[in-house]
Amino acid sequence: MTIENKIGFLTNCLSVPFEEKIEIASRLRFETMEVACWPTGHPKQCDINADSYDPNTIKNIKNKLFDGNVSISCLAYYDNILDKEINKRRKNIIHLKNVIRLAHKLNVPYVGTYIGKNTMISMNDNFILAKDIFEPILEYAEVLGVNVLIENCPMPSWNTEGYPSTITYSPELIKKLFEILPNKNFGLNFDPSHMYWMGIDYLKFAREFSNRIFSVHVKDVRSDKYRFNRVGLYGKKTNKKHQFDFGYYSTVQPGYGDIDWPKLLKILRLKGFNGPLEVEYAREAGQNELEIKSLNESNKYLHQIVELGM
Repeated sequence: MTIENKIGFLTNCLSVPFEEKIEIASRLRFETMEVACWPTGHPKQCDINADSYDPNTIKNIKNKLFDGNVSISCLAYYDNILDKEINKRRKNIIHLKNVIRLAHKLNVPYVGTYIGKNTMISMNDNFILAKDIFEPILEYAEVLGVNVLIENCPMPSWNTEGYPSTITYSPELIKKLFEILPNKNFGLNFDPSHMYWMGIDYLKFAREFSNRIFSVHVKDVRSDKYRFNRVGLYGKKTNKKHQFDFGYYSTVQPGYGDIDWPKLLKILRLKGFNGPLEVEYAREAGQNELEIKSLNESNKYLHQIVELGM
C-alpha cells in the first residue's frame, strides 16, 4: 500500500466541536478526515458552514489542521440531489455547489455526495435527470479542481418500506451512471459493506470499477443467512426497532465483521488505488468515549493492513 493511502474518519461520528475533532484525530494519529458539511442545523452535522464563511475562517481552519498535522481528504454532503420536491432539490443542488466551492478554498480534493432518486418518475427518467443536474455540477467542480464522489449506499432509510432511494447502489446502475457521466473528476467513495449485505460480490466490483474508486468508506457488517431467509433482501417489516433495523445484518467496527479488508485493499492496491481510507462506523449519538475507543482500534487495524501491503 502506497504512502498516499491516508487513514481517516468521517467526522460526524463524534458529537463535539470541529476544533476538538481535529485534536482527537491528531492524538489518535489519524492522517486525514472526511468532514461533515451538511447545512447548519442538520442532524448529520455541520463542522464547516459551506454557505457562509470568510477568508479568516479558511485561514483558521488551515492553521488548526497544520498544527494538528491532519489533512482533510473529503467534504461530506450526502443527500438526495434528485429529490422529488423541486424546491428541496434546488436547495440541495445549491448547497452541493457551495460545498464544492469550499473544497476549492480549503484545497480539499474530494466532495462526497449521493445522486439520490426522484421516486415519482421511472428509473430511466432518473438517469436523464441525473445527467441534466450533475453535468453542470461536474463541470463547475472541474474548473475548481475538485473531484465529486458518489457513495453506493441504497439509502433504504429514506423509504418507509425500506426500498432503495438512490440510483447508484448496484454494479448495473453504477455502470450506467458512468456511461452517461464519463467525467474524469467523477468517481466513487466506495463502501463495500452495502454491497455485501445486498448479496453483491464487492471484490468483483472492486476489480471492475477500480479506476472509478477514489476513496473507500471503511465500515464493516455482519450478515445472518438464517434471518435473511426469513425476511428477504428488503428486511423485516414487522416489529422493527428503528428505521435501520433490517433484521438480518448489522454494522460493526472494522475488522469485526464479514468484509475481507486485507483482500479488498490488496485488490485495489494492485489496481493502483492510492486514495484515502475513511472509517465511517459510528455508534449512537453522544457516545463519544466509546467512539474514540473504536476509532483508535480501527486506525490500528487499518495500519496493520496497510503496512502488510507495502
